[in-house]
This record gives sequence, structure tokens and C-alpha cells, in this order.
Amino acid sequence: MARHYSTKDFFRQMPNVLLARYFQGKGLFGDLDFATMKEGNPDELFSAWLALADSQRHEMDVEFHEIFEMSCEKGFRAIIDEAGWQLRENQDDLTSIIETLSALPNHYERAMITFMDHNAFWRGATRFYHADTLPYWRKRKNMSNRPAAVDKASLQQLAGLIRNYFHRVEGRGKNCVVEPFRRGELDYFFAYPEDYSQHSIE
Repeated sequence: MARHYSTKDFFRQMPNVLLARYFQGKGLFGDLDFATMKEGNPDELFSAWLALADSQRHEMDVEFHEIFEMSCEKGFRAIIDEAGWQLRENQDDLTSIIETLSALPNHYERAMITFMDHNAFWRGATRFYHADTLPYWRKRKNMSNRPAAVDKASLQQLAGLIRNYFHRVEGRGKNCVVEPFRRGELDYFFAYPEDYSQHSIE
């Protein structure tokens, strides 16, 4: 079942101490006493939020929505997988991070703590979560079983092929960027064909 996001509900779900840390990092709401606000009752915070400029709210709401999406079992699994790859040479740090996150009460806190304290894992984890929640996959058979090429020249070649395809078929994709991520024994490639003002993962 799809989960519905709203900013006010996000504030309700997130502990005040983490909201205070987030906004402190943005230099906002220093006059609000988060410690005395009742948990799950963000009316005072939400009123202050609505007083911000639309552009300012939009920038943070994008981050909140992403944190919300990652606040679930699949999101946590994606975080662990990305941390596992980045810390593959340091198992003690990996074990410590996983144990610390696992001890938190819920996935909202795990996602927020990862976003604020372990942001190096965030981009890869959100990409894996996106892949895990796709409604379907198109599979190709009869491909050679060779290691994926992740060198700069190969990535540029792949981006060029995708760019040419979208430009020829749909009249878009003038520019394209390809990002590789490693997840266990699998290589993921995320492509971003330019579509005028819209940027989406393909």
C-alpha cells in the first residue's frame, strides 16, 4: 500500500530532538523551544514552517520527502547495503553503525540519523530504494557473464548511447549522466537523461 507524505505528518512522526538538530543545522527556528513541545503535536513548528518563503520550504520539503520514503524496512535495507559497500574494509565501523541504527525505536529515526550523521551513505541508499520499489523490471537474456565496466570511459560510452537513443526516439536526452553503484555482488547503473527542466532516473 502506498504511503502518503505530508510535511505536518512528517513532523508528527519525527522526534523533536531530531527536528531541532535538523533546523539548527539550517540556522532556523532558534526561538522555538523544541524540548518543551509535546511529541507528536507539531502545531507551533508547523506555524513557523508556513511563515518561511516558499522557495525555502520547497528545498527542505524535498529532503523531508526523501527521508520519509526511506523510513521503512526497504529503506533501512538499502542503507545497510550502501554502508556495507563503503565500509567493506572496516567491518568494525560497519557493525557499530548497523547496531546503533538498529537500536533506534523506528525507521523514521533511522532514516533521519543516517541523513544527518552518515550522509555519505545517503545517495547510494536512495538509489537502491528507488530500484527496489520499481513496479516491474525489463530483463535481458543471453548477455555475456562478464564483470561490469565501471571505468570513466565505459560510463561515458553508456551515457552517450542512452543520450542518442532518447534523442532519436523521443526528441529528448540532450545530455546524460550515468552513476555506478555496487551492491553486494551486483552493479547498478543509474542514468539521468536530460528532459528539459525535469531530471528523472531511467
